[in-house]
Amino acid sequence: MTESTQLETERLALREPLESDAPQLLEYHLRNAERFDRWEPKRGTDVAQHRQWIEWRQSESAQGRGITFFAFDRATRATLIALASLDAISTEPARTAMLSYSVDGPYEGQGYARETVAATIAYAFGPLDLHHLSATYDPANERSGGLLARMGFVVIARSPVVPGMERLMRAQVLAVLNRPA
Repeated sequence: MTESTQLETERLALREPLESDAPQLLEYHLRNAERFDRWEPKRGTDVAQHRQWIEWRQSESAQGRGITFFAFDRATRATLIALASLDAISTEPARTAMLSYSVDGPYEGQGYARETVAATIAYAFGPLDLHHLSATYDPANERSGGLLARMGFVVIARSPVVPGMERLMRAQVLAVLNRPA
């Protein structure tokens, strides 16, 4: 990766992931496996798998199709606190992307997810010049739905669980945010 995008908030330093972050990303997912199990696919337990994921995210960034930010405490820049990604970035014709995010358990409920998401949205509507963002969440994840609502996202669709397909397809809520005029 040539030049990495970096953002700062009041408490956080956000930057694109480096291959050297793979052990910390693995620890993040292991620490949060039980919490994330309901909302995210199972993650591997091998650091090489996490390194490959980082390489893929770097490739997506280089091709302008996506970008991921790792959020660290601004003072220490040591602990991975949260992640945020913009995926399926489209510049023609609608200028859109899909937002996803997570926060480490010990930091949940303290505004770190909000801070990470706000910085990512500002980047999407600023330097990336996107016009619309979308995000999906499990309807049982009230915290995520609440965060998106506080950020201005509006629910536009809900998909139920298809009986017999619960393990393959989860219920989802789709929310969108338009760039302020």
